[in-house]
Amino acid sequence: MDFGSRPLEDLVTPNTHISLTSILQRTYRGEKVLVTGHNGFVGSWLTLVLASAGAEVTGLSLACEPGGLAEALHLADLVNTVEGDIRDLATLQRVFANAQPTTVFHLAAQAKVLDSFADPLLTFDTNVMGTANVLESLRQQPSVRSCIVVTSDKCYATGATSHVETDPLGGDDPYSASKAAAELVAHAYRTSFFTAAGPAVATTRAGNILGGGDWAEHRIVPDCVRAFRNGKPVVLRRPEARRPWQHVLDAVAGYVRLGDALSRDGSPFAQAWNFGPASSDAVTVRELVTQLTQRWRQRVGDALDPEVEGHPLAERSTLVLDSGKAHAGLGWRPILDLASTIDWTITWYGEATTSSHFNARTATLSQIEAFLKKDGEVAHRRHN
Repeated sequence: MDFGSRPLEDLVTPNTHISLTSILQRTYRGEKVLVTGHNGFVGSWLTLVLASAGAEVTGLSLACEPGGLAEALHLADLVNTVEGDIRDLATLQRVFANAQPTTVFHLAAQAKVLDSFADPLLTFDTNVMGTANVLESLRQQPSVRSCIVVTSDKCYATGATSHVETDPLGGDDPYSASKAAAELVAHAYRTSFFTAAGPAVATTRAGNILGGGDWAEHRIVPDCVRAFRNGKPVVLRRPEARRPWQHVLDAVAGYVRLGDALSRDGSPFAQAWNFGPASSDAVTVRELVTQLTQRWRQRVGDALDPEVEGHPLAERSTLVLDSGKAHAGLGWRPILDLASTIDWTITWYGEATTSSHFNARTATLSQIEAFLKKDGEVAHRRHN
């Protein structure tokens, strides 16, 4: 299904040489932004980027997880935080009415593959009906100009080549199916209610995201860090599974650039977008963990080699994204390669686990500042 995607050459292409810092200043400073799922791992990074740039952010999430990144960043001091569930339409409608946002980033989701096997109904209810509730609330809120619905690279049907946005959707497990269904919901609302007037709605399909501050169970980096700290080997369920790994700030940069394009040019950008690393950075789980382990040993201390334990649940073996449309249409490219992504990630966790004076907000803001500097240097080279 192509979901009405327009040919790339028809896009009203924004200035592809502009830096992310300039985009944050021109589009988000002083603007009212709603982030659902702002307490999550990616949501916390996105919210800190936006709030630091001067956006007036309202965050809607479940209760802040003790010991999680949002708590460590003290996000409640920076944004208007509302505790609520996207499965509750009345709560969403009240938040939209009170916040009066111009831009919405919808990240709230049940985000774990293994949890989708344990509770498929919760997964479908949250990821499908939750998305429908967000879009229904959007339909009734005239202040909104743009909405970015974050789904997943796992929304695609299994294929042997790099996925482009017009590839068929699918899902062999509840999580993947729920994300494909969320894409269908977004498409239905976009074509039924938002074509002639109303906000520009786009969906994003990012690769596997790494970075400091993710402490969730059954995710590769926090599982590795816990194993390293406890002197145990990390257990690999599917070591030969190949995935598109990227740093959280590269994904956040994609969302921010897309929001800028939607706000400035609207409907031509209201379609699906891949944000993934270079094809050479799509490596197996085994290769990723080997590099994480080596970097931990170099920067932090001892770490045991991983062990393999077969897992009966079905997950696809290969998933790679083609992000050519984002390169050409948004001026987005990954700033950090895999080696840098691993280095930045291990640096964050190494400081968090060894320094008695570690400050999560300071460490995270430091990496955001370094990323914006690198992005600015890339933009300058492209311009010249």
